[in-house]
Amino acid sequence: MTHLSRTLPIKRAAHVYIVQDGTLLLVAERMDDGSIFYGLPGGKAGAGESLADAAVRQVKVETGLIVTDLNFVSLLEGEMLTGTKNECYANFGRFTANFRGELNPTDPEVVGTQWVPFADVQSLVRYGPPPEVEERNPLIWVPTRDFLRGEARAYYPI
Repeated sequence: MTHLSRTLPIKRAAHVYIVQDGTLLLVAERMDDGSIFYGLPGGKAGAGESLADAAVRQVKVETGLIVTDLNFVSLLEGEMLTGTKNECYANFGRFTANFRGELNPTDPEVVGTQWVPFADVQSLVRYGPPPEVEERNPLIWVPTRDFLRGEARAYYPI
């Protein structure tokens, strides 16, 4: 049997748990299929950009808030979306941070922000199609579920 080597693109992203009075800040984004997706503020890191720098930049664009004093919470890592056009090796960091400023998203995909009580976060998460979108993969939400329970681990292999 011949084993062919393959190279997967690496997708690096960072998100921030922004917490205030028992609530978590989520952003509402319009997906390509027109549906609304609730997610953590943050996003993809650019070439040569650290996960922490990506988190600061993306939170500013998606929420208008300035985050400082980032603290590492967890890393989710492994192959995702195998067999789809978006298969990749994921390297997703999660942080907590101090924040200041007013909620004022400038990202055109963000249709709103919402402070959500910890107990209600999971009910806003939508899993399912389209399968090539990693945000709809339940594994992506395991670190957040654990964080909200006060049980975050540092490393989550996919």
